[in-house]
Amino acid sequence: MAPTGEFCGIDPGEMGQLATSLSGGADRLTAFSKEFEAKLRQHGISTPALREIADIADWGRTQVSMLHGRIDLIKTLGNGAPELGGGGGRSPLVRLPDELEGFETAQGLARMYGDDILVNHSGELQAALIHDHSDEVAQLAKNPQAAAAFFALLPAKVRDSLPSLIAGTGSKTAKKDLAAFSEALGAALRAPTLVPAFAKVKSDLVKPAGSKTAAWNRLALLKGANAPSGVRSAAARTLALDEFAKKPRQDWRAAGPTETKAYGLPSDLVAMGLEVLAGDGAAARDAFAKMGGADVKLSQAEKMKRFLDYAKSTGNGDEVADAFGRALEAGTGSTTEKPGRHSPEAAAFTLDAMKVAGSFGDDLPRIAKDSMVTIAKSYIHELASGARFDKAVDRASGMGVPENWIALPGVTPTFYLSPGDTHRFLKTFVGDKRLTNDFDATAAQFRHDTLKAAARLDAQGGSRYFEDTARVFGDLASVEFKATLDVRGERDATDDLIRDITKNTFALGIDRIPLMGPLADEGVKAGWELAKAYGISTALDGWADSFETRVEEVTGARSDFVLRQKYDVAHILHEAGYPASEPPAELISKSTGNLKTYDELLAEAKREASDDKKWEHVLREKMTPYERWMDSNERLDKKIEYSSQFLTSEQAKEQLRVWN
Repeated sequence: MAPTGEFCGIDPGEMGQLATSLSGGADRLTAFSKEFEAKLRQHGISTPALREIADIADWGRTQVSMLHGRIDLIKTLGNGAPELGGGGGRSPLVRLPDELEGFETAQGLARMYGDDILVNHSGELQAALIHDHSDEVAQLAKNPQAAAAFFALLPAKVRDSLPSLIAGTGSKTAKKDLAAFSEALGAALRAPTLVPAFAKVKSDLVKPAGSKTAAWNRLALLKGANAPSGVRSAAARTLALDEFAKKPRQDWRAAGPTETKAYGLPSDLVAMGLEVLAGDGAAARDAFAKMGGADVKLSQAEKMKRFLDYAKSTGNGDEVADAFGRALEAGTGSTTEKPGRHSPEAAAFTLDAMKVAGSFGDDLPRIAKDSMVTIAKSYIHELASGARFDKAVDRASGMGVPENWIALPGVTPTFYLSPGDTHRFLKTFVGDKRLTNDFDATAAQFRHDTLKAAARLDAQGGSRYFEDTARVFGDLASVEFKATLDVRGERDATDDLIRDITKNTFALGIDRIPLMGPLADEGVKAGWELAKAYGISTALDGWADSFETRVEEVTGARSDFVLRQKYDVAHILHEAGYPASEPPAELISKSTGNLKTYDELLAEAKREASDDKKWEHVLREKMTPYERWMDSNERLDKKIEYSSQFLTSEQAKEQLRVWN
């Protein structure tokens, strides 16, 4: 295709005159050859040259037919083009890309489907014919202007019912076949609109469809098109969501079981509108901002809540909640932007989304909970800062930095949640163990990396970032587990926490030590699970004693989760290079060359224990040089003690009663 900056003009009138001239010339050549051939034969003269002239005339007539076909094609594709004449003049030229061969291919496919396959056949034969040529349609995506011509030439009635027509054949390849049409449409929509007639197609896609069924078909075609954000937003709004924002209480079913089974798409038109937004953050944000137009006075948050209310009240609730959750994932940038570095647009959208979802808490539709944990992992910086009780405890959630706030290295929120909103949002998914584990893996790694970075900074300048960061993660762990207790109840939440600690720590029975690779990841995760246990240990009357008892019931081993807290902190500080004397040789691991972990010391103690000497006594002997080494390094020792106290503080839980 010629570059879009170049002019490729075709004058159908001049081309018609050329065809007329060529036709007349062919007729004259034919008459000439016949006349002279007859005269020469009378004299016995051979006439091969005259036969060649006759062949030229025949060729001319085929070209006349081709030219007339191209004239019709050019006029059709140029329909809607503005006059190109300048200076007040008018020009008959039609501007098109230099793609006549591709346009003719598109025309052939459009006629095949629009005038034959989709209107003159049915059943298995129709299904086979659709599938046999679907690859040719998909190939149009490589030539976007030819794809545009195909849809411009396809009858509008056929185009607007493609999904239903394909599914109605009973084809087993319906999903793949529709994807071919969507792929070609997407290519045409993403390219510059150089085929004037396609402008109408593009315009029609985002106009009211006249019925819910027609609207569903348009959205189904757009679903797999990867259309531009503006088209997605406009189509979703015009075909479904604007009307939903105005009048949500109506029957939104738009497709039957044939279509939903063939494509795995929802029957609910509202859900289909959300499906088109899913995967495109700009489209989702634009649609929620403009939904309903000037007639709807709802805030963005109120619009979000309307979808969840509808999902909980309709028989199609799972379809709506699932699509809504994925539309929120897109709008929040959770799958496309980096945690701690979200764009202002995505952050503002997420603040509303978190507050709305949090207002439902555990009552959020189950199928939307997966999306909430995706958002939570991406916005771990915001949740960590949202759980803070050391500064601006009376803050309201918002985009601005709270008064007297002190930022911490490595924690870079794009907005600021209140402790109450943080707690409520965590409740949207902590009732599901699988989702909690998913979030905890992210929180654990973030805690470890941020503490380690804070320790390095403190090692350089004598700051107290490590203690303050430890307090933040102690608060987050505490608020998360408090949310878990609220949703699941004390016994269920506690037993799961015990099982997690058992799974991730050698101290409670795992016969391996987290040193490197996947095992190191288990060590990082264990630190987070233990942080939750530290943080909640005195939240409830007698909880600590109850926890110890439950550990013994579940594992047959006593819990040393409080004991190991100090050594966990010491190991992170030493690993980060915090200034201290060299540890005694017996504290250096032969496997890693670094300070031994608490798990390593415990493993040694259990191996060396005997009938005469219990492992607890051996462990005490091994911990004695550890304690003496820490005591001899006053700065390190104070940092360990203070940080351990912050991590075990119940302040977050107690204050949550007031500030939730």
